[in-house]
Amino acid sequence: AGRPGLALGVVPATVEAMVALGAEPERITARTGPAVCGACYEVPPAMRDEVEAAVPGSGCFTRQGTPGVDIGEGVRRQLAAAGVTDVLLSPVCTLESADHFSYRRDHTTGRQASYVWVSPDE
Repeated sequence: AGRPGLALGVVPATVEAMVALGAEPERITARTGPAVCGACYEVPPAMRDEVEAAVPGSGCFTRQGTPGVDIGEGVRRQLAAAGVTDVLLSPVCTLESADHFSYRRDHTTGRQASYVWVSPDE
């Protein structure tokens, strides 16, 4: 979802749409992809406060003690509030991992992708 999508509620809206189509939150498996971690994701204080107001628990402080946003924690909290219990957050911080794209680190545009699928009842 990224920071803007997190604040706008993309994750809960996705779960709501899935439920409207017959999904059961307790059967949803959620996995996040690599993202900048809260310890590295420095933002202006007003931006941190804005995201924290939209998603309580997502505002944080970086390793340097500056305002930050923890996208993974925010997504985890949104999924939990929607009743999704099978959640695994990627441990990869894109800023710290040379194997992953990071505009914050490299100052060049790159791409990432994700996927969603429906498994038939077993």
